Amino acid sequence: MRPLFVDFPDDSVAWTVEDQFLLGPDLLIAPILAPGIAARTVYLPSGTSWADAAPGAVHAGGSEVRVSAPPDRIPVFVREGADNPVRPDEPTR
Repeated sequence: MRPLFVDFPDDSVAWTVEDQFLLGPDLLIAPILAPGIAARTVYLPSGTSWADAAPGAVHAGGSEVRVSAPPDRIPVFVREGADNPVRPDEPTR
């Protein structure tokens, strides 16, 4: 578990993000930090594309996306090319 700037030191925005983290090199976690939140904005670091682990939508890095955050799901993004068991085409639990 580490802040975004560790893997993306050349991305100036990654240095300012305080409410997201990387779990290993390929999973970006954007937790919900207050009750009653139904959506949030997530910054995706530049240099790669990111797939939303739930719906599978792919987004370019270096951008912000607004994602839904129902009570039963934490926003998780998978780095492009990741060899990881979390895949956009697999159902989430």
